[in-house]
Amino acid sequence: MNSELKWKLAFAFLLVFVAGGMSGAFLCIHGLRYHMMLGPPHSGDVPDRMREHLRRTLGLTAEQEKKIGPIVDATSAKLETIRVETAERVRTVMEDSKNEIAPLLTAEQQAKLDKLESEHRKMMMHHGFLPPPPPKDRPPP
Repeated sequence: MNSELKWKLAFAFLLVFVAGGMSGAFLCIHGLRYHMMLGPPHSGDVPDRMREHLRRTLGLTAEQEKKIGPIVDATSAKLETIRVETAERVRTVMEDSKNEIAPLLTAEQQAKLDKLESEHRKMMMHHGFLPPPPPKDRPPP
């Protein structure tokens, strides 16, 4: 292989590497922006985001914003209630499923299942889908 061909191959590999890095950076930034726009599902600022979206998109006057405010607040409260009820239903179904599966597993498999459940719970808390557990010195409310 001659020297010129080696340089061309090295340049081609460098181009592929740079293109891959740029693609990864783009996807990472886009994903971060998407997460920042949406935030956790119950981040507490849903009514504010709804108001801002309607104000900006519809070009609302101050008087319209005043009249729409209570409607947005009520809608947000209803959505939060639905979210909490749905989360509880999902938790119950998953717990029932685990209770049916557990007797069919060996002790080692049950320990692994418990570990998976613990890791999943931590991930859900980290992303704002679950509240943190109550402190051990106080009983839950």
